[in-house]
Amino acid sequence: MRAREVLERHRDRLLALDGVVGVGIGEDDGEVIELLVEGGEGVYPAEVEGVPVRVRTVGRPRASDAGSG
Repeated sequence: MRAREVLERHRDRLLALDGVVGVGIGEDDGEVIELLVEGGEGVYPAEVEGVPVRVRTVGRPRASDAGSG
């Protein structure tokens, strides 16, 4: 619960970081804030308000044509 509350308070700031294309909540010995990044090198926080941050390289999201047709 705490990670979600912290993420909501810092969502806009985290999404504004270079290369970040999304944010979410993940699990790793407890909840973590996940930063989804396009790749390359960036400077990202190791924690936010005591909640650990995990960086996942995912590339740039693309529109899906699933469900059309």
